[in-house]
Amino acid sequence: MSSDIRSYIDNLFSYIDVFENRGGEFETEGFLQTYNGLYAVFQALAQQRDQAVEVDHFFLSKIQQLPINGSDLRQLTIQILISFFEGEADTDGQSNQAYMYVRGQREIKMDVTFFEKNLMPILFRDGALHNNFRLNRFFLKEIARYLNRFGAPLDAVITPEAFNGLGDPMKLLVLMRRRLKQGEDLLKDRNSLEFDLARLNTFNKLADKNKLLQTYFSEWNYHVKGSFFDKLNESLKSALGKFKGAFSNYRYLRLVTTQRTAAYFYYGLIILVFVLLSIYVPKKWNDHSNKKYEQLQQRANKLPSQGQ
Repeated sequence: MSSDIRSYIDNLFSYIDVFENRGGEFETEGFLQTYNGLYAVFQALAQQRDQAVEVDHFFLSKIQQLPINGSDLRQLTIQILISFFEGEADTDGQSNQAYMYVRGQREIKMDVTFFEKNLMPILFRDGALHNNFRLNRFFLKEIARYLNRFGAPLDAVITPEAFNGLGDPMKLLVLMRRRLKQGEDLLKDRNSLEFDLARLNTFNKLADKNKLLQTYFSEWNYHVKGSFFDKLNESLKSALGKFKGAFSNYRYLRLVTTQRTAAYFYYGLIILVFVLLSIYVPKKWNDHSNKKYEQLQQRANKLPSQGQ
């Protein structure tokens, strides 16, 4: 086995040890480069069978030293990387001992199902990966890449209703798989799932309830925070619409005033607040403008005239 490959494997597990025992010294960039360097040789090992067997045995010896689930980084790295190794490098069943050992540690044996049911929820745990979002994003992409390569084809016509029926980890995985498969500008495609979800305000609703989703959606420009006046306008339109609806029908108005007194009072109070704001905000702005104008006039009076 090439000493370079052995060195890469040693370094990879050294990074994991540092992460578990001296987290403050962990170098994300070095870990990612080592992981990617190892993955880069997998396809070549498919043609170099003797070397592939040696790499397999060395992987196995390193994996068996400590429990696979010793940390979230250890579990994600081993489960994903070894699954890729088996899929890319093992063409004859002679270099799959590490994979068979890792697979034997799972309750769910099928790779795709295990990734969806067990690995994706790890990314959503509080404090996952020491709150290292770069690692979180990397492993999400790796899981999505593995499923796109070895899993069932992605449903290209998923509806917003079907999407909303998924759990949060699966929602994120579906979106990442689509970004890898169909590009990162799906939000601009009027026929895409992403366009419909944005139109339905789904991304903002999901972001409001989950910090991790908010981070991803903000990075992807799926989550756009509106200004105070945008929110004020939307709230005002909603309140006015409901208030107007109460007066559009006498029987409904009577029902509101008799059986929904609290709600009626609430909407009336909201409208009163907004009316006061509509008076107060322009007045304050006008006062501010007048003050600025007076300051400008004072400065102008202090300037020497052209005739002097």
